Amino acid sequence: MTAFRASLERLLHRIWYENHWLAWLLIPLSRLVEWEVARRASRRPPKGATPSGVAVWVIGGLTVGGTGKTPVLIALGEWLRHQGVSIGVISRGYRGRLGKEAHLVSGADSAEDVGDEPLEIQRRLDCPVVICRDRVQALRVMVEQFDVDVVLSDDGLQHSGLPRDLEVVVLDAERGLGNGRLIPAGPLREPASRLALVDWVLERNSKDPDRCFAYQVASMRQLSTGNSLSWAQWCAQWGRQPITAMTALGQPGQFFEMLGDLGLDVTGIALPDHAAISQEQLKKATTERVLITSKDAVKLEAMEASDVGHRIWVVEIKTRLPTALLTKLAQALAAN
Repeated sequence: MTAFRASLERLLHRIWYENHWLAWLLIPLSRLVEWEVARRASRRPPKGATPSGVAVWVIGGLTVGGTGKTPVLIALGEWLRHQGVSIGVISRGYRGRLGKEAHLVSGADSAEDVGDEPLEIQRRLDCPVVICRDRVQALRVMVEQFDVDVVLSDDGLQHSGLPRDLEVVVLDAERGLGNGRLIPAGPLREPASRLALVDWVLERNSKDPDRCFAYQVASMRQLSTGNSLSWAQWCAQWGRQPITAMTALGQPGQFFEMLGDLGLDVTGIALPDHAAISQEQLKKATTERVLITSKDAVKLEAMEASDVGHRIWVVEIKTRLPTALLTKLAQALAAN
C-alpha cells in the first residue's frame, strides 16, 4: 500500500506541476468539483460571525498537499502567547482513528488516534487542541470548555460552515498554484480567485518580504534519549559525515533542500505523506545518523528504546514569519 501511495503521489505531481497530458482528461471531473465548491461557498458565513469574545483564525491551504500550514500555525501560536493571548487549536485530525466526535487531544493519545499534526501541535504549544471532522463541532466544544481568546484552525479554509474572523493561506513559492486547475486535473481546492478574498497569503521562501516565511533549525534532539544539541554543536560532531534524511512530509524536498543548503551531505528518502517510518526502513539506511522531522517523530515513540532509536535525530525547526503579517495581526487583536 505504501508503494502504491508513493507511486500515485508521484503521478499526481507530474499531472499538476509538470503539464502532464492526463490533466486534460480530468478536466470534466474538475468541472463537477468547481460546481460543488461554488455551492458550498454560497453557504459560507460572513467573516466575524464567530462566538462572542472569541476570534477564529484559519490557517489554510488552496492547494492539495503539504505547504507548511502546521509550522506556520505553531509559529503564530507561539507569537500569540508572547502577546499574552490565550489560544486553542481545532483540527480535522487527518488520518487519525478518532474525530467522528469532538475529542480533546491529550498526552495519552497517539498519532494513530488523533493524527500526527494535532499531536505535534499539542506538544509544541501545550494548549487545548480539539479534533473533529466537523470543525464547527470542534469550535463549539473549544468555546464551551475553555476560556480562549483566539482559536487557530489547522486548515479548514474550505470548511464552509466554520465561522472565521481572519484567513491566512499558505503556499509554496516554488510550486505556486501548479497548472491552476481544480482537483483532480490540478492541485487547487478552490479557484485561484479565492486568494483575493483572504486576509493574507504566505509563501515559503517567497521573494516578496511581506509574504515570505522560512524555516530555521532551532535544535537537534536525539530520539532515544531526548537530549538536545544546538545546530552548531551537532554539526561540530557529525556535520561532515554522510547523513540520511527520511520523512513523510507532503513536500519532502523542502526538508532535504534545507539540510543540503546547510552544508550536509544528505541522501533523502521520501515516504508517502503522513506515513509512519518503520524500523525496517530505518535499518536500511546505510548512514550512522538518520534525520527526521518532528512530525515524523510523534509516530515513532515506540521506537525510542529500539536498537535504531539512538541513530535518529529530530530536526526541530522554528518558522520565521514576515513582520508585516504580525503587524496586521496585532492590529486585529487590538480591534477586538
